[in-house]
Amino acid sequence: MKKVFLFLFVLISVCGCQRFNIGPKGEGEYVISSAPVPYEEEIPVSALKKKALQAAEYGALERALRVFLSSNSLVEYPDSVKQEILSRPKNYIRRSYIKTAYRKGGSYFLEARVMILVSELSAKVKELEESSYVKKTNILVASRETINGEISLLQYCRQGIYKALKNYPYTLLDGGNLSQNNLEDYFAVVDKAKKEGARFVILAEAAANELESANQLSTGFKTLRARVNLRVFSTNNYQLVAESAESASGLDAVANIASQKALTGACESAALQLAEPINFAVNSSRTFTFVVKDVNTIERLERLQNILKELREVEDFSLKKYNNSNATFEVQANITSSEEFSAKIIRKYYPNFTISRTGPDFVEMIFIQ
Repeated sequence: MKKVFLFLFVLISVCGCQRFNIGPKGEGEYVISSAPVPYEEEIPVSALKKKALQAAEYGALERALRVFLSSNSLVEYPDSVKQEILSRPKNYIRRSYIKTAYRKGGSYFLEARVMILVSELSAKVKELEESSYVKKTNILVASRETINGEISLLQYCRQGIYKALKNYPYTLLDGGNLSQNNLEDYFAVVDKAKKEGARFVILAEAAANELESANQLSTGFKTLRARVNLRVFSTNNYQLVAESAESASGLDAVANIASQKALTGACESAALQLAEPINFAVNSSRTFTFVVKDVNTIERLERLQNILKELREVEDFSLKKYNNSNATFEVQANITSSEEFSAKIIRKYYPNFTISRTGPDFVEMIFIQ
C-alpha cells in the first residue's frame, strides 16, 4: 500500500496536478504546442481546458507530420496522406500534459508538452509512400526573346522548350523574361532557381528577324528566321551542364504567326539536344548513407533536414529510418567520398556535429546541438 501511495505522489508531482493523457505505447518525443480557444462564460473551465488541449495535441501532431512529410525530397505526398494521419491523432500521441493555461481577453490559452509516437508516425508515412508519386527533376526555364530587334514577351521560345521536354521526367518552372545582363551575369538567376527548388536552369537567348525576298513581296507571305542559343546550368555549383544552338524559319501571311513558327521550331530543336546531357547530370551524383545519432527532438530533426537542404552539393535526400532518436538518411550528392561529405558538413556546421565513424559511402555523426 505504501508503494501505491508513493507512486501516486510522484505521478501528481510530475504532472503538476494538470490534465494527463495516456495513449498507445511506443517510442515518443515531446513537442511543445499551444492553442487558443474562444472563451465562453457558460462553458466550465474544465471543458475549455479539454478543448484547448485537444487543439494543442492536434497542432503538435501536425508539426511533427510536416517534418516527416518533408524528409524525402524525392517524394511528393498528396493531401490525402496528411488527412489520413491527422484524422486519427490519438494513434500517434502517447501522452500530454499542460504547462500553462489561462484566460486572456476573449480567448483561453493553453500550452502543452505532447509526446508524439515518432516511430509509428514515421512508419505510417513510409507505408503511405505507395499512394504518393516520385517528384520529377525541377528545371527552371527563362528566356530573352527578340523579334526584329524588339524585345518580345510572347514566350514563343519557351513554348518550344516545353514542347520538346514535356515527355521527359522533368517539371518545368517558368523563370520569366531575362535581360541582357542576366545572360551575361547568370548567377542571380541560378540562385533564384535554387530557391524555387530547381536542380537546373535553362537560359535561352532567341532572336527572330524578317527576311525580305522578291517572292515574299509578290505572295504577301512573311518569312522570319530565328536563331537560338540554350545553356543549362546546375543550381548546385553554377557549372555549365549542356549547351545547344539551332535555327529555323517560319512562313505565314501574318508576321506574328511566322515569328512564332520560327522561334518555337528553333527552340524545340535546340531543347531536344539537351535531354541526354541533363539525364547524365541527374544520374551522376553519388549515394551515401548518413546516420545521425542523438537527434532527440522533432525540432532537431527538422534542423537536420534543413542542413541537408542548405548544402549545395546535396541533390536529393530521404529519411529511411528514425528510431531511438537516431536518423538514417539516404543522400545523393555531387561529392566524391564519404570523407569529403563529412568535411562539407563539419566545415559549415562544426558546432552541431562530431564525426563518429566513416566508411565507403557511409557517414555517422553525433548531433551535439
